[in-house]
Amino acid sequence: MSGNPYEDTAPAAPITHTLDGEHDADFVVIGAGYTGLTAALHAASQGARTLLVEAGEIGQGGSGRNHGHCVPVFGFLDPQAQPRLAALLAGSGARVFGLIREYGIDCEAAPTGALQLAHSPAAMEGLRRQCAFYARLGRNPVLLDRAEARRLTGSDAFHGGWLHPEGGHLNPLAFARGLARAAMQAGARLFTHSPVLELERLGEGWRLRCAGGSIRARRIGIATNAYTGRLRPPLGRSFFRMTAYGMASEPLPAALRRDLLPGNHNLGDTRPDVRYLRFDSRNRLIMGGLVEGALGRDPARSAAALNARLRTVFPAVFDTLGVLRWPWHWTGELAINLDRQPHLYQPAEGLFALLGYSGRGVPTATALGEVLAMAGLGTPAADLPMPISPLRPLWSAPLLSFLVPRLRGPWNRLRSS
Repeated sequence: MSGNPYEDTAPAAPITHTLDGEHDADFVVIGAGYTGLTAALHAASQGARTLLVEAGEIGQGGSGRNHGHCVPVFGFLDPQAQPRLAALLAGSGARVFGLIREYGIDCEAAPTGALQLAHSPAAMEGLRRQCAFYARLGRNPVLLDRAEARRLTGSDAFHGGWLHPEGGHLNPLAFARGLARAAMQAGARLFTHSPVLELERLGEGWRLRCAGGSIRARRIGIATNAYTGRLRPPLGRSFFRMTAYGMASEPLPAALRRDLLPGNHNLGDTRPDVRYLRFDSRNRLIMGGLVEGALGRDPARSAAALNARLRTVFPAVFDTLGVLRWPWHWTGELAINLDRQPHLYQPAEGLFALLGYSGRGVPTATALGEVLAMAGLGTPAADLPMPISPLRPLWSAPLLSFLVPRLRGPWNRLRSS
């Protein structure tokens, strides 16, 4: 078996249609991932005539294919340089689970906290600094010694760490579908299987054209991230791409599962070749990594790599089962900016785009969707929580997309050994 396992437990997507005929709107969003759906929800809730168009299905891209971790930890936050953006992103985990509660989204939400754990004694110093940083931001992190890490994980592999209480995990596809349903209930109209063919300046606004119809709108927000195609302006040249893979194991026996991550936390560690994992509602382990040649694309080789990683974390799994099978395997794309920060662009008057989440999509894309909505509703640039960045082509993007996955993995594994 292969494919995305989230379909097994996600509620059905709301009924949508392809774009047909002529429409008028105040704000049009392109892309039905977390950014686009949150933007549509926020704008419609403010009373704006809001339409969203998606080339495929709701959550078809990274929003429905990620590993389901909501970890609001960012290496680039600078409260002095950008205090409003820092505050917004530092609270993004709470915002995700707040939306889930507010709109009754059925997505296996586990706001149990995210564990950041040290793979070696030397790595603890960096985690102490990280924990202190988030304490200064008012997020109430909990520093953990080795015994506490052992109690929370059921593993002797970690030397301590810290718990981010506003993190957690969820079924990412179900979350996307729930946001779509909430946006529609707020008054937004969603059109799927409607790839955009052209954006045309029309007086003081824009016209968006699809095969079956078009929309005239005052402003447009582009929220396609790594799935940005050839549509002009050439936003897809502003970042380089990497491919991630995910795998889901067979369900673990309940008696074994009780001792592993007993508080239902998700975890990531400090290895350069990072180990991160969680359980879903069916006691399946969700793990993955970045595609590096055959690793990540070949299910058998990927399963062997995950078992090697997991054996040092949860040896009891192999003592009990002998071998752990991984029936589900899937891949998805990441958009990586050189500075690892998301950017808000304004390529033309009334046209905005938010791109470049660099693997922190669940909390980042959800929180920043509201920023895209603010821009689409006419909020002055000076009043937005993040600056508008100049759109510059990254001419090295094709080379980086080719080289980084081939060099990063071996180098990180060498540093992790």
